[in-house]
Amino acid sequence: MTNPLAGVGDLTCFSVFTGPSIAAIALLGALIGAVLERLSARLSVGLPPAGRRTVVAAIVVGALAPLLALSARSGAQAALAAVLLCVLFTAALTDLQTRRIPNCLTATGLALIFVMTALLEPSFAAERLLFAFLLFTFFLTAALLRPGGLGLGDVKLVAVIGAALGAASVAAVGLALVIGTLAAGAIVIAHGWAQARAATLPLAPFLAAGSAIILLISG
Repeated sequence: MTNPLAGVGDLTCFSVFTGPSIAAIALLGALIGAVLERLSARLSVGLPPAGRRTVVAAIVVGALAPLLALSARSGAQAALAAVLLCVLFTAALTDLQTRRIPNCLTATGLALIFVMTALLEPSFAAERLLFAFLLFTFFLTAALLRPGGLGLGDVKLVAVIGAALGAASVAAVGLALVIGTLAAGAIVIAHGWAQARAATLPLAPFLAAGSAIILLISG
């Protein structure tokens, strides 16, 4: 029988979760969610008092944390996924608030993910570097061809996704674009074409949703 404590790369290391450990992960996730909301508030508009948005952030991350832990195939993948989702969640909140994604957030996330990959999964380093570059280049070209249609913060954020997910980042970003298109279609139906064209739709929340879905499906 395989030892579930064989190491962070062991595919069965998450098969030993019990009810109390899952509850502990959920509580830790809720705490992280509240902290990330406070961080996004400071990055966006100073630091307003904690309120309903803080509670919602805690609930969302608290629910996602045990699902991520249970679906991950190894400790290394869980750690990388956790860092990626923390960056994406904070970016989504700041994008919703200000339509901006801070450079310090994407730069820190990218550096941390590359260091963790080099230490925990060095065999995937070249692939992830390649997809980070490809996604960055593709979205940068799109942003330059249509100024105002895509922010440079989004360009840097997709590079973070490529660095964390490698080849799976294509599916994550593609799914995000599909979800975003559906949301835009719903706005057109609800408010009409003219009002929909005037509206600005932040991309970071959809990138976070697409990446989370791919992570939960693929592990």
